[in-house]
Amino acid sequence: MKDELLHPLDALELRCLSLAASGRTREDITRETDISHERVDEAFQSAMRKLQADNVAEAIFRAARMDLIS
Repeated sequence: MKDELLHPLDALELRCLSLAASGRTREDITRETDISHERVDEAFQSAMRKLQADNVAEAIFRAARMDLIS
C-alpha cells in the first residue's frame, strides 16, 4: 500500500472525505454543504486518484492514515 499523495488534496476533497468518514452519504454531503452532487462526485474521484485509492472507503482510510482527516 502506498501512503503518498500524487498531488495535495484541496479543501473540498478533504471536506468530502471527512464528512464521508463520519458516515455521511453523497446525498447528505450535497444537502449539508449546498454543493452540487456532481461536484461532490468530482471531489471524491479526484481524491481517490490523488490517494491512489480504488474506492471512497480506501481513500478515507489512506487520508486518515496520513493524518489528513480525523
